[in-house]
This record gives sequence, structure tokens and C-alpha cells, in this order.
Amino acid sequence: MIPADGIGREVLPAARQAFEALGSDIPKPQFVDLDAGFEFFTRHGVALPEETVEALSKDCNAAMFGAVSSPSRKVTGYSSPIVALRKKLDLYANIRPVSSVKGTPGPDVDMYVKQEKIEDGLTGKEARATRLITEYASRRIGKMGFEVALARGGRRGKPPTLTVVHKSNVLSVTDGLFRETVRGVPALPEIAGKYDGVVVNEQLVDSMVYRMFREPQ
Repeated sequence: MIPADGIGREVLPAARQAFEALGSDIPKPQFVDLDAGFEFFTRHGVALPEETVEALSKDCNAAMFGAVSSPSRKVTGYSSPIVALRKKLDLYANIRPVSSVKGTPGPDVDMYVKQEKIEDGLTGKEARATRLITEYASRRIGKMGFEVALARGGRRGKPPTLTVVHKSNVLSVTDGLFRETVRGVPALPEIAGKYDGVVVNEQLVDSMVYRMFREPQ
């Protein structure tokens, strides 16, 4: 079990209790706690210790990973431990079962979503394409975002708000440039306080998609 950061330290103990409550329905599991994550990096200078990789390779039949509190901006020496773990253990397939609950209203869903996780943009290696993010394009779309926020400001009694959506916790160079450039638009000399009334938030793209479904308002 690798609690790692943040909510991982809360959900993995609960998951362990759930496994133990199954009793004789499954072989009795033995649990080993292993280290990884940004908090571990801040203390020891490494996000994924070799001891964790070795234990997973030699002593474990399965693993549960909690969560990683990756920084939004580049931190010297740090890289995502979950990405490194995929590479070291060749965990190339992310398989997600999706099925509806029998007896509930709605369509009958029974599918598996499979994502290749080794040769992916998140690893920094592309087969045919190079990801291009420029300061010019980021600033231009950022200005447009602020203008739209101003034009829509005051609706439903809320201040004008702009949310910067990115993946800079993993794509720290490209999305990091986008994030910093958009957030820096109000400080441009030619803007001169025009956007001071705009509330600026930011959200990782993964959680933003979740919120768009759960909290579309």
C-alpha cells in the first residue's frame, strides 16, 4: 500500500478495512506500507525510492496507490512518482471497468475503458507529434478569457471569474508555461488594472472534468 500524499492517507486505510471485512471471500491479504510522493520528496529528495520499486517487483502480488500532491509549477529534481512507477514496472495498460447497477434506471452499460500509459504525452515521449505551447498563444487566449469573464461578470450575483485549466502537475514545461502566462495577463503593462475585478482560479483538467459533470453550475 502506497498512501503517498493528501487524501491517499485517508482512503487507503479505509480500503484496507474493506478488504479485511471480506473475510473468507478472498485469500487473507498481508499488507505492506511503502513510501512515495511529493511529501516524501520534500523530506528525502526522492519521490519514488528504489526500496518501494523493489518491494513491488519482488514481494507484492498487487498494489494500491493513494494520491500524489504534485506541484503546479516545476520543482527542481522532482518528477511524478506514479509516472516513474509505470515505466519501471511496465504498467502500460490502465483498465477501467464501467457498468450500470442492475435494477437502477438508465441505460444498461457494460464496458471497459483501456488507456495506454507508457507511450503517452504524460511521459514526455511522443511517436509522431511534438506538443507546442507558446507564450504568445497562451497570452492571447488568456486575454480572451479575461474579456469574456468581464462581459459575463455579475450574472447570478457572482463576480467575474476565470478558471485556468491545465495539467502542469505532470506537464510542467508546456502546461506550466500556459498556466504562468495566463495568470500573468493582468500584470501586463498595457492592461493597467483592467482585470483587477476578475477572480482567477485554477483547476487540474482531471478534476475539472469531474466538476463539470457534478457541479456544472
